[in-house]
Amino acid sequence: MYAELAIDCARETDRIAAFISDFVARRGADGIVLGLSGGIDSAVVASLSARALPPERVTALLLPERDSSPESVEDAKLLAEQLRIPYQVRDIAPALEALGCYRTRASGIVRLQRLARGAVRLLPGAARKGYLASLRGGAGREFQEFVAFYRMKHRVRLVALCREAEERNLVVASCANRTEFETGFFVRYGDDSGDLAPIRHLYKTQIFELGSHLRIPETILNKEPSPDLFARIKDEEILGMTYARLDGVLFAVARGLSDDRIALEAGVDEPAVRYVQEILRLSQTLRDPPASLPSRKFP
Repeated sequence: MYAELAIDCARETDRIAAFISDFVARRGADGIVLGLSGGIDSAVVASLSARALPPERVTALLLPERDSSPESVEDAKLLAEQLRIPYQVRDIAPALEALGCYRTRASGIVRLQRLARGAVRLLPGAARKGYLASLRGGAGREFQEFVAFYRMKHRVRLVALCREAEERNLVVASCANRTEFETGFFVRYGDDSGDLAPIRHLYKTQIFELGSHLRIPETILNKEPSPDLFARIKDEEILGMTYARLDGVLFAVARGLSDDRIALEAGVDEPAVRYVQEILRLSQTLRDPPASLPSRKFP
């Protein structure tokens, strides 16, 4: 959409690999661990990590649960074997069951795959209202229960990654990208968290570009991005906008353009621009550090 969004993939690969290598060395860590989901973001981080470090120092945890897609696990295994990095499959369903995750109304709806998909595969306007409600909060007990159901899964995954890192002197890699971070399309204290975030400066469309350069398997490159935590719903269905258009709007906003100019250059209507602006405003609290009082000054 914008020529400026295109990246020099070879140069970016070297830059990120050097960043990972330097960070691990400065921490005095023995390696890196990441959650490998079978999606493009974690695939790119795993590939870059395997370039930055000897493959045996990169550990991938595959953390499926009851509602995960079996195909995603197979895609993650395929990549790990291609990269020759060690991996382990750990089912987190028992932990989620113990926490009551599957004993909620939200869980029951998700089990009805067609109903759950139908709830979000509506007109883009309906999907957008739902996503704004998830950021705004106060949308009703049932809706908030669904949000909590989804976010709990990400946070249990982080617990598994942190335990692995602490037991083996590893650092945890977050696989969040810039598009997710700016729009709040992440789980605070979940997939946003880690010791380093190697691709947070890149938009989603740039991640795909880099993934192609890194020769990520076609099954992953051609897959529509999905949280893969319920009903096989796709990211773009939840957001109500394609990543190509969303990245175009975000890039134009970052340049300080007016709403009408953003609409023209990004190829969207002005209501879509206002929708993204509202996402940026509402999601700011997710990026803010925990609130605290100022430190007391002593004489």
